[in-house]
Amino acid sequence: MKKMIVLLKKKEGMPFQEFKDYYEKVHVPLCAEWIGHLIQDFRRFYPKDLGNLYRGRPDEADGRDCGTHYDAIAVYSVKDEDFDELMRIGQNREFQSLITEDEERFCDRTATLEGSAEEFSGLGING
Repeated sequence: MKKMIVLLKKKEGMPFQEFKDYYEKVHVPLCAEWIGHLIQDFRRFYPKDLGNLYRGRPDEADGRDCGTHYDAIAVYSVKDEDFDELMRIGQNREFQSLITEDEERFCDRTATLEGSAEEFSGLGING
């Protein structure tokens, strides 16, 4: 199973709730028409109130901006055997055109990041 992550930043001047509503009600369903059959799990996270973990400690990094740099984090899972098909659809010119046009309505495309991630689970803080 492959995990993909997309980091999205809302279009400048757009209220957060408008961004979230558009992403959930318009963009996600548009993408689902093309690639929904390949996605095993799709989660969205909307970070808020993030701050520097080291604030107030002697090792706090000076001059760090503690604002939230991304407005949405999407994590989706694709079976290994479906990954090539996902990439093929992603290169389809019609798909690219539709998605680009739609993204320009609600997000800062120059700030968007996408990539794969290795998932790790196991003993953590409590074990």
